[in-house]
Parts: sequence; C-alpha cells; structure tokens
Amino acid sequence: MRQPKDDRGSAELAVAAPALLLLVMLVVQAALWMHGEHVAADLARRTAEQARTVEGGSAPAAPSSGSVLREVGVSVDRGAEEVRVTVNGTVPSLVPGISWTVEHVSVAPVERYVPGGATP
Repeated sequence: MRQPKDDRGSAELAVAAPALLLLVMLVVQAALWMHGEHVAADLARRTAEQARTVEGGSAPAAPSSGSVLREVGVSVDRGAEEVRVTVNGTVPSLVPGISWTVEHVSVAPVERYVPGGATP
C-alpha cells in the first residue's frame, strides 16, 4: 500500500466538513420552520372554525400533540361579522443564535341566524 507524499487533502477536509455540516443543519432547520408554519396554519384554521359558529367563543382549539411549536400564542378577535385568529410561536433552533418564529392569521365569517323570510 502506498503512503501519500503530502497531506493537502486534510486541510481541505478540515474546511469543507464544518461547512457541509452547517449546510445540512440549515436544510433541516428550514424543514422544521416550514412544518411549524403548517402547524400554526392548522391551529389558526381550527380555532377560526370553532369560533365562527353561533355558540362559538374565543377559546383556542387544542394544539396537536407532539407539536413542533414552542411558546404558542393564540389571539381570537370575534367581531359581529368576522372572526380573526392569529397564531404565533417559535420552532426549535438547530443553528445557535437564530430565532425562528412563525405567525399565521386566519379570518372567517361569523355564522348568523337569519329567521325565515328575512334577508341578512
């Protein structure tokens, strides 16, 4: 077996390996953030559907078990004609020093009872 005469490849590997690891971590972080966006959108949609009914209130829907969102905040603004739900939170950070926040707003019309023959 021949021994290499120089070690030029080891310096390149010392630079390339951490850069490659950081790139992989950023890809996984982006996937976590996108999943957090979908979880926030689902929570906002379910809360809006719950709050828009005639008997609906301003209580948020139950979050999914095993949710990736942390520090979840849900605000419900129910008016006479529409309900607006805002969900915000953070996703876990794999890259130190960067905060990854998500926010989703869902707006839906409020259901109203209209007696027969009357127009809304």
